[in-house]
Amino acid sequence: MMEPFCALSTPVGVSGIAVIRASGEGVSEKVSKAVRILRTAGGRSGVPLSSLKGYESAYCRITDPKSGKTIDDVVITVYEAPHSYTGEDMIEISCHGGSAVRQEILRVLNDLGIRQAAPGEFTKTAFINGKMDLTEAEAVMNVISADSKRALDASNSQLMGQLRGKILQAEDILYKALSSIEMMLEFPEHDDTPENLEAVTDLIKSAEESYGSLARSFERGRLLTERMKVAIVGLPNSGKSTLLNFLAGYTRAIVTDIPGTTRDTLEFNTEVEGIPVTFIDTAGLRETEDEIEAMGVKLAGQAASEADLVLYLIAPDTTYEDVLGTISGLDPSKVCVLFSKSDKGDNPSREKIESILRKKGVRGFAALSVKEDRGTEYINEFVRDYYESAGGLNSGDITVLSARHASLLDSVTVKLFQALSIINEGLGVDVCSQVIRAALEDSGQITGRTVSEELTETIFARFCIGK
Repeated sequence: MMEPFCALSTPVGVSGIAVIRASGEGVSEKVSKAVRILRTAGGRSGVPLSSLKGYESAYCRITDPKSGKTIDDVVITVYEAPHSYTGEDMIEISCHGGSAVRQEILRVLNDLGIRQAAPGEFTKTAFINGKMDLTEAEAVMNVISADSKRALDASNSQLMGQLRGKILQAEDILYKALSSIEMMLEFPEHDDTPENLEAVTDLIKSAEESYGSLARSFERGRLLTERMKVAIVGLPNSGKSTLLNFLAGYTRAIVTDIPGTTRDTLEFNTEVEGIPVTFIDTAGLRETEDEIEAMGVKLAGQAASEADLVLYLIAPDTTYEDVLGTISGLDPSKVCVLFSKSDKGDNPSREKIESILRKKGVRGFAALSVKEDRGTEYINEFVRDYYESAGGLNSGDITVLSARHASLLDSVTVKLFQALSIINEGLGVDVCSQVIRAALEDSGQITGRTVSEELTETIFARFCIGK
């Protein structure tokens, strides 16, 4: 067990309660020096904190051992090793949420020989003690930072061990392939015959598909962790700012009939069908001699090129030529067209515009009237369809959320492709075996089986102090 350490686990700021955690060998005995039990669930009082059993709580008074002054009346919960979050002896102090109370309790704990925890030290200790693997440990911060339902679902899936389970299954397949190769190398009767080579090839292909499927899921994972960016673009006065205000539910952007009112990009964060989305209002696309407006138009083009999805608004008076002139620089595969201000009538060129843009690969079309709240549901549909085209979060799917995991999964997939090529080219199963072992080394870095101490420190340094 490590020396005891402690930290505030709830956010900084005034609140009804705060939670302070401490973990390590002898932590209860150390804290007992500042605690008097007022009442346990069983009605006991005056007993030492160390007498409490695991998962038992007590109403206590914390005092400063040096001055004897009362700091706060608290509830303390005791956890005994190995049945705790960290796998060590551990306590949680639920105190009042004022700044002075928290600081005084932490000061007393430090005076008693319980040092301040490092970032992520509680979860790192849990990983070291085998309470969770590295995929589950990293999922802890994903759960904390999740800002949408689908992000939370994906994070909890990883926390519950589904990613680890999928990787272990793939690793088992590769170990079977290695076992078959060893048989070929050690025993003449198991030579590398076509039948034996085919069996090994099938095993490698099966593992490659598992790793590849996980690697591809990072595209939707990125949308959950970085937010899907949806740019609202179009000619001036096509209703872009009005749409942003509607989506925000308040006046986020200035709206006038004067072309060029929007000079900068404006953003609004929200959630669409459980998907975290950032909508971006942009300046109207047009040629202009106004230097400031021209900068806004340049930013609009940049926002559209960097966005995952583009909502291109076409007003009733927008001509076919104007549309082709401004949409030509956009990636059609991520453009959805909204015929805006439809309460004022249809665009006379709509049929022609749709026909041409469909051939170019534009994703979808819909009529929109923010004034009459008509057609706005298609925006949700466009967002959902784009997300699901990137893999979606369907029942039983696993979504990789970490760029580190994705990079390692890509590396494993590449190595397994190389292993298959070695067999096909007849370069020898012994060479193939070496490549498979290198792939397993990469795979082990995902779960933490082969991770270096330096990388472990880097990963947990990104955690918050109290977790």
